[in-house]
Amino acid sequence: PGPTPDPSFPSQITETTLEVTQSTKDLDTARGTVGALRRSLQTLEIDLEALRNQNAGLEAALAEAEARARAHLAQVQLQVSAAEAELRDLRAQLQRQNEQHRELLGLKDRLEAEIATYQQLLEGGDGFRSPDAGGSSGVGAWRCRCPG
Repeated sequence: PGPTPDPSFPSQITETTLEVTQSTKDLDTARGTVGALRRSLQTLEIDLEALRNQNAGLEAALAEAEARARAHLAQVQLQVSAAEAELRDLRAQLQRQNEQHRELLGLKDRLEAEIATYQQLLEGGDGFRSPDAGGSSGVGAWRCRCPG
């Protein structure tokens, strides 16, 4: 006769079978979870790569926009500088015209005074007389009563 079978052996087998079954279910669940997590990780990595590409595109667009803005600003600054130079030239030209105008007004005043003086002389003012009483309208008809 051999060893006597342990009366709890069938219950141990049942218990072990239940544990193996539960462990298999847990393992399958864990495998499913790992698979889902891997798929989720792949999706997140794809999303991250897409966001990186989008970010790179946005940075390139921003750099291009900044370059265009700098070029436009430089162009506007050139236009402002040209306008300022033109304004300086116009102010200088206006100053010269004002000076010429003042000179012309002074000349006009002197000419008007000289004309008034000649008119007085022609009308019989001191220093000139008409050779005859009727008077002649010719310039040669006037004679100077100058000393000498």
